[in-house]
Amino acid sequence: MTDPFAHLTRNNAADNNKQYILDALQRLNLLKGKVVEIGSGPGQHGIHFCQHVSELTWQPTEITSKLPLTLQWYEVSQKQGLTNYLKPFSFHIGRDTITASDFDLVYSANVLHIISEELAQHLIKQLVETMSQGQKLVCYGPFKQDGEYTSESNRDFDQWLFSEGYGGMQDLEDIPSWSDGKLSLLQVESMPANNFIVVYQKV
Repeated sequence: MTDPFAHLTRNNAADNNKQYILDALQRLNLLKGKVVEIGSGPGQHGIHFCQHVSELTWQPTEITSKLPLTLQWYEVSQKQGLTNYLKPFSFHIGRDTITASDFDLVYSANVLHIISEELAQHLIKQLVETMSQGQKLVCYGPFKQDGEYTSESNRDFDQWLFSEGYGGMQDLEDIPSWSDGKLSLLQVESMPANNFIVVYQKV
């Protein structure tokens, strides 16, 4: 079967991990209702999830400079009849606002270690202010545990992130700390390539 997205620029890592993440999120019973994704990139995760979970509604977001690619993927998804994948909109941490309570779940993949620590803290503080009690934030990516790297490859990756000007890897406990205790660490799922799915919940 021909891939209708084959002509578009894509994130190879997202292609590699999307099925693993789908399986994990389904196992955790998290793919339901309306989800907002912070930093969607091309949109491969949301599109893949919507293709497999018809009762899911996915709202992608991306910064203005990267939004044209996200919109290209959206346009193709609509030609494929993927009506539960919504039109992406621009979202800049520290400039724009999202009312988290308008959604059932907040999702972000491979964002917290890319943006600066200052922006990561701002994002968490902003989200937690509008999250409903019991609402969940799901983050995918590499994390430290108890201040330690979980593998030598993650240590090397973090050093590369800093050398390239990215924010660097966060610790699993940083997010509850930044939220002033308003988010609790609910669940940690180990994933391939030394990544994690981490579930936080508004208390």
